[in-house]
Amino acid sequence: MAELGIGAVLDMDQLQLVLQDFSEATGLATVAVDTRGVPVTQTCAFTDFCRTVRSDPIRNKLCHGCDAHGGLQSLIEGAPHVYRCHTGLVDFSVPVTDGDKYVGAILCGQVRVPQVEEPDYLTPGSDWRGDLELQELYEQVPISSLRRVAAAAKTLLGLSTGIDGVRHRKPHRELPLIQLPQQAQQPVEPPRPVGEPEPVAPIPGGVLRESVDDEDLAGAYAETSRLLDELFDAHSDPREGLAGLEDRILEVTAEFAPRMVPHLSQMVRRQRDRRSSSPSRYQTQLYFERILAMVLDEVRRSRPHRPRDLRDLFNDIARHPNRALSLTEAATAAHWSPGHLSKVFKSVTGYTFVSYVTLWRISRAQLMLASTQMPVQRIATELDFNQVNYFSRVFRAYTGLSPSEFRRQSALREGRPAGVSLPTHHHALLRA
Repeated sequence: MAELGIGAVLDMDQLQLVLQDFSEATGLATVAVDTRGVPVTQTCAFTDFCRTVRSDPIRNKLCHGCDAHGGLQSLIEGAPHVYRCHTGLVDFSVPVTDGDKYVGAILCGQVRVPQVEEPDYLTPGSDWRGDLELQELYEQVPISSLRRVAAAAKTLLGLSTGIDGVRHRKPHRELPLIQLPQQAQQPVEPPRPVGEPEPVAPIPGGVLRESVDDEDLAGAYAETSRLLDELFDAHSDPREGLAGLEDRILEVTAEFAPRMVPHLSQMVRRQRDRRSSSPSRYQTQLYFERILAMVLDEVRRSRPHRPRDLRDLFNDIARHPNRALSLTEAATAAHWSPGHLSKVFKSVTGYTFVSYVTLWRISRAQLMLASTQMPVQRIATELDFNQVNYFSRVFRAYTGLSPSEFRRQSALREGRPAGVSLPTHHHALLRA
């Protein structure tokens, strides 16, 4: 489901006028962006340096990453966020929200400040100083004081929240950022006609690679689970498809965590040597989750300067789908108040914190019910439900079926999962 965009919340023509007036009054560059950091208004008072930087597709992507991360950081902090972009210029961001939904940000700045006042880089600095044209244009960028930048940020924050003409007056239908999985009452697929060739399971592509690059364990798990569902559903002997998935993960590992390749290759070879023609869907899921977690851990270690953010919380939840993590525990680990974490979490995911954690546990319960003979009571215990009756009520609330009914329905599919899916976050908001 498409996200509710900034254009559905704000009158873009009026916003453009506000940004133009602000730039003329302050001399600072401004632009409004969506959740991915892509501009949704015309740029105002952009420096020649930034225009030239953004004319290069690769550097422009880095600029979008800075803008996306800056907007999200200002949302997390609940205040304008002043930072250095990847080129070293000072910017600040003001979030744009619709109720509790984050829809974009206003970016402003493009100035230099005295070295002693320079804030931290938001994302790793880029290598542009070997370009003589850019060096010359950089020296032409105006110098301001950090105090003046902070004052402008407070002024822009007031404008963004206090001008009635910017926000649409007509009501609009609110849409969740992501759609809740529809898992109940999945139809039973008819048997494939005799002699019809089995379709070949797809090899994972950009989604898996992007998830690893973004240190997004939840996204990597969800994509792998989807691919495994398709593979097990299409092939009576999935060994060839599983080997293809392993090869693809090794390729991604070689790109982002090359030091892990020898060790991971040995693990994969050992697994293939003992893999039967009818491997357990549940054990296969655990195996791929284990190797993906190892890859993501190595990627994280290779980026020691990346500050902790919401990705780490999502990764912790994905890594422990059997744990009933509480909002208080998560807030304590993040050094936030539970109320602030709850608001930011809902803005980024479209779920409440408790619903998101519960969906991971219920998705794991679906896989266990469909792919193992483990008793329902043991599954409930494994997934941190204190009582089996409570587990059954929660399971029915999320799927429309009792655990036993879901297991019987899965049996009609020869023990394969029936519509199991994993919840994820709104991926674009976490990219840096």
